Amino acid sequence: MTPEGLPCWVIPTKSVSRHCQSPARDTTACSRELPSACSRRSVELVDVSGGESRILPLPFPSQEGSFGRGTALRGGCDSELVIFFGCFESYEDQRGRRAEILQEMQGLLDAWCQDRIPGLRLQFPEQNMPGVLWFQLVSEDLENWMDVKLVPAFDALGTLSPGIKPKPEVYATLLNSGCQGGEHAACFAELRRNFVNTRPVKLKNLILLVKHWFQTGVLCLRPLPPVYALELLTIFAWERGCGKDAFSLAQGFRSVLGLIQQYQGLRVFWTVNYSLEDPTVGDFLRRQLERPRPVILDPADPTWDVGSGTAWHWDVLAQEARTCCHHPCFLEAAGSPVQPWEGLVSFPGPLGLAPYLCVLVYF
Repeated sequence: MTPEGLPCWVIPTKSVSRHCQSPARDTTACSRELPSACSRRSVELVDVSGGESRILPLPFPSQEGSFGRGTALRGGCDSELVIFFGCFESYEDQRGRRAEILQEMQGLLDAWCQDRIPGLRLQFPEQNMPGVLWFQLVSEDLENWMDVKLVPAFDALGTLSPGIKPKPEVYATLLNSGCQGGEHAACFAELRRNFVNTRPVKLKNLILLVKHWFQTGVLCLRPLPPVYALELLTIFAWERGCGKDAFSLAQGFRSVLGLIQQYQGLRVFWTVNYSLEDPTVGDFLRRQLERPRPVILDPADPTWDVGSGTAWHWDVLAQEARTCCHHPCFLEAAGSPVQPWEGLVSFPGPLGLAPYLCVLVYF
């Protein structure tokens, strides 16, 4: 919300940039205290497997989710603490031994409930998410919260040098493991975090604006796409239509809303970590792109179709986007509508399917 209590998309275009950070970036006690809290707990987590675990080397231990990617909204967000256990020697090991490890970690959760963090309270909801343990950090004034998921994972990547692609066999092994889509997404947390974290600050502000609209301006009781899908769609819109550090937030927002309205033509993936060149990966990617649209493949894990065309009500989100496009923030001072970025138009695809939006993004 703006300081006047109005959503950012109902204020004039010239004011969007000035107000967009008011509802957005998380500067609360949750975000200030979480690093030290996780540091203390990571030592205990390592002890679960006799010191044979590797904590992802981040500025603070193993942060993923919107908080780790730097796209956390004020009020509430999600974070993942990914722990790479040495006892997992393969994806199959992770699948087979995960329940055992989670059971051991459950004892730590019970002990943590007694450990106070200044300014925060720990809450432990019912553990109903398969493959993870989770708790909530809630500010004492109850105005801010953070869902924290503890995810045990196989160390599929090892130590990667910045800017270096994983070897093709990393993904070939993943595809040959018989995994379900996105089952081992946590194994690629570092790649996913780096994909978003390296973006310009203003692009992150645009992501926050889109997420704020999604979480406060979209009213729907039916299943909607995950917010991470909108993060990726925003990055795609910027790469394809702008690519500059300086741009109009109103124009960027309008471009993302336009893509959402064209969801039936979306097939998006990046070649920053995997590509069509490897036969195994290439064949799999072609099959993925044949899935019902929208297809939005995670840039770190090609098995995870974040768009998942048949799983979510993109039609409802598209209608909300269409309505939002008539708000004041998309009108220029002279009364003309803000135009989306050029280059986000449909054209025939190389796979012999119906026309779709440009999807192949090379780095």
